[in-house]
Amino acid sequence: MKKFFSISLTLIFGLSALTGMAQRYGNVPKVAASNPCTDFHRKACLRSPDEGFSYNGQSRSGLFSKGQQSTIKAVFYKGMDYHISVCTEDEAQANFIIKDAKTGEVLYDNTADNNTQEIQISNENTRSVNIMLTLPGDPDKTGKKDMIKGMEGMCAGLLIEHRRSDKTGF
Repeated sequence: MKKFFSISLTLIFGLSALTGMAQRYGNVPKVAASNPCTDFHRKACLRSPDEGFSYNGQSRSGLFSKGQQSTIKAVFYKGMDYHISVCTEDEAQANFIIKDAKTGEVLYDNTADNNTQEIQISNENTRSVNIMLTLPGDPDKTGKKDMIKGMEGMCAGLLIEHRRSDKTGF
């Protein structure tokens, strides 16, 4: 038992020392080490006003710099409605595009829809999709060096909710 306890303490102190050294020498952003964006999507993104939507585990949050793009892979299942909401820490209007992963067909692009930050869609067939999220801003003016210093990074989130589609017809 003492051996387990001493190994645990050694690992804890060793990892914290390594993290501190990595931060000091610019390998790990200070804000990333403290992980400020954990569950940002749960706290900041708009929930569906309609009843019956449940949190979907494909939702994500992350630390972004201005102009950065990221792709999230998801699966939309047959007979399900989805509510998708995008949010940023500074409430900037993020762009997102949903593409069919197999065909590359653009299923939705919010730039063609007044840059709306949330949508509800119904899915008739199970399909894999790529959701491409791009934060506004000039990536040339804010690069990794600024993000490592912790100055230009911001949290962004993609909240996905789902429910069974209402049956229609007889």
